[in-house]
Amino acid sequence: MTFPDEPNLRSVAAALWDGTPLGRASVMVGAGFSRNAIPVSASVASTKPFPGWGELTESMARELYASPDESLLLQKALHSASSTSGALRIADEYQAWKGRGKLDMLLRKAIPDEEFVPGPLHNLLFKLPWSDVLTTNFDTLLARAAAEEIDRQYSVVRSQADVPGSIKPRVVKLHGSFPDTKPFIITEDDFRTYDQTNPVMVNLVQQCFVENTCCLIGFSGDDPNFLRWTGWVRDILGPTHMEPVYLVGLLNQTPARRALLERRYVRSIDLAPLFPVDKWPNAEMRHSYGAAIN
Repeated sequence: MTFPDEPNLRSVAAALWDGTPLGRASVMVGAGFSRNAIPVSASVASTKPFPGWGELTESMARELYASPDESLLLQKALHSASSTSGALRIADEYQAWKGRGKLDMLLRKAIPDEEFVPGPLHNLLFKLPWSDVLTTNFDTLLARAAAEEIDRQYSVVRSQADVPGSIKPRVVKLHGSFPDTKPFIITEDDFRTYDQTNPVMVNLVQQCFVENTCCLIGFSGDDPNFLRWTGWVRDILGPTHMEPVYLVGLLNQTPARRALLERRYVRSIDLAPLFPVDKWPNAEMRHSYGAAIN
């Protein structure tokens, strides 16, 4: 079967195995990858999977506009949540109304970290010689999977206070970490002030993108975190100093979407042609098998 993005995939492989001890490839993992976790019990297996940005902001919006006479406002909020600015604004509204403690509680309730363990794909991810594994996820799945890897020892960076003593390879929690490494970066204000409140983390990420080819897995092309970080790299480094950045997954891209990403200096590895929808009626299984060959 024809796979148009195979040259890009080979470029990532060359960076991973470039002959140096740590390689020259890093990976940034988004919320979509957490859906590959395994429930610890049969009762958990029947619950909803890990939420993405859409599900998190929907939970907030339904509390913000819970009254029957606010149904139109709810629909408007749910529609706006599909955009970066809309999703972050809803989180900001929730914090303003309920308080930061309630927002943190909502995140802990919506993201069932302790009810799941790392799945086979988490373990496969750490079989690859990444220089660093960056993540915007609050859950602890990646850190737990890294601890199970016997061939490489990963430092876990949960906040910028951990950076000075860390040694590559690392698992870097960019947006906080359960249970209590706060703040969890989720509101419009959190993103706006991130460069000022987390300068050490910003420097770490900047250095990572300067030195390495970077893959982004578990993100959609319109994920707020994806847009934030790729935009940040583009603005800070520019095309002259950027190493290649690849968005990897079952992207099902249109030519226009691909062109837009290329304009933003993001190259695509769209695995969708390898996994036709008509042969994979189960969407979750299709995405899991697609992630397995990332």
